[in-house]
Amino acid sequence: MTNGPKSGDRLSPIRTVAASALMRQAITVSLIFTAATLLAGAVAILLLSRSLYARLDADARQMAENLAITYQLAGLTELKSQIASNAATTRDFSNLYLYVDKNQTIVFGNFNIKQPFTGSAELVLDRDIALPGKSLNDETTTFLAYGIEIPSGWIITARDMRWITNTRNLLVRSASLGLGAALILSIILAVVLARRSENRITALNRVLDRVAKGDLSARYVSRTDPGDDIGRVAAAINRMLDQLSLTMDSLRHVSNDVAHDLRTPLTRLKTRIEPLLSRSDLPPDAAQDLELAEAEIDAIVSTFNAVLRIAQIEGGNDQVALAPVDLSQLCSTIHEMLSPVAEEMGHALTAACPNTPITVDGDREMLAQAIVNLVENAMRHCPAPAQIAMSVTGNSGIATIKICDTGPGIPEAERDKVLRRFYRLEESRNTEGSGLGLSLTAAIIRRHGGTMTLGDNAPGLCVTITLPTA
Repeated sequence: MTNGPKSGDRLSPIRTVAASALMRQAITVSLIFTAATLLAGAVAILLLSRSLYARLDADARQMAENLAITYQLAGLTELKSQIASNAATTRDFSNLYLYVDKNQTIVFGNFNIKQPFTGSAELVLDRDIALPGKSLNDETTTFLAYGIEIPSGWIITARDMRWITNTRNLLVRSASLGLGAALILSIILAVVLARRSENRITALNRVLDRVAKGDLSARYVSRTDPGDDIGRVAAAINRMLDQLSLTMDSLRHVSNDVAHDLRTPLTRLKTRIEPLLSRSDLPPDAAQDLELAEAEIDAIVSTFNAVLRIAQIEGGNDQVALAPVDLSQLCSTIHEMLSPVAEEMGHALTAACPNTPITVDGDREMLAQAIVNLVENAMRHCPAPAQIAMSVTGNSGIATIKICDTGPGIPEAERDKVLRRFYRLEESRNTEGSGLGLSLTAAIIRRHGGTMTLGDNAPGLCVTITLPTA
């Protein structure tokens, strides 16, 4: 048997939000968004870099072609003048201009080159070219150049490629800042939404916990709740609880009517039998039959009372008078009360009850009835002589009660079934009982927020009850 988490087991707000399904979905969406944005940014940067490269290559070619046209129209002197004029206006060496003759002896411009060429090429500073007063230092400066061969030599122009690098870096920084801000905002929004949803789900859980403890009047109420999926689930739960309350009320009335209708004739019948048993003129066989009939009536009434008791406990109609109960003292009291009975039946009942109090909040009478039911069940179903042991321990806010015997035990496949009403093992059908003792005990323990499990004592049965300490 299992129960929901206790209040001490509740997660912290951070862990609760982290465990939220909405939070996990939001993080998943954020990761997908981030991956898609990074992919789109990479493609955009790649396309932009290619576009800028093509534009820079076209600029270098246009510069070289303009100088070639100047040479064709005005000659070498005007070409030198044009190169000098262009170089003077670009002192930062962002644009480079150079003329080299056929023998590579006459060179003028604002840079030097090791080997002239034609067409497009990438030139690295200090490796392919040299600039007056400028060296490589700590950064690699690359130029996109274009060379044209003319009758007297070569015209070579170049553009600094740092423009492409700077533009790409600026785009990466801008995209990173924008993506980072978007991620932070999305996470904050996800946390807020997840926390809000978790608060609503926690309120729903409180309602369901109260219902599980028998309070069918519990309802989820929120004046500002939106009509989303959680709101629709809450409304459906409220409708279900309304219908369940009506059904339980109807069953309660039926149970009360049945109780009245059955108890009255049974009581009358027993009242009529008792005077007959006191008569001395009855034949022996008639007296024996009357005694058996009276015993059957008592058994029927006892069974009926047990069924009503279980229904009252599980339906929340039997109010639990919560008060501190010392399980150690209760264990000793029950041992003193049942030990003589066990000896008469040929059993040995022992108890390990600590001297220090182990206190739980509960109804002493109901808890005593639960423990007595288990001990009497062991005494009834264990062949004599049997060892029956009671023990009470407390650890980490949990009180544990164990009743173990050395009897035939219960097969593992049958342990859940014996907690049902009227269910009896095949070998126990000829013994006394109605099959309601374990069901009543389980109902009492559930009502106190505890658990009851059946285990193997090798040989025998070991029943373990856990309850939250006060």
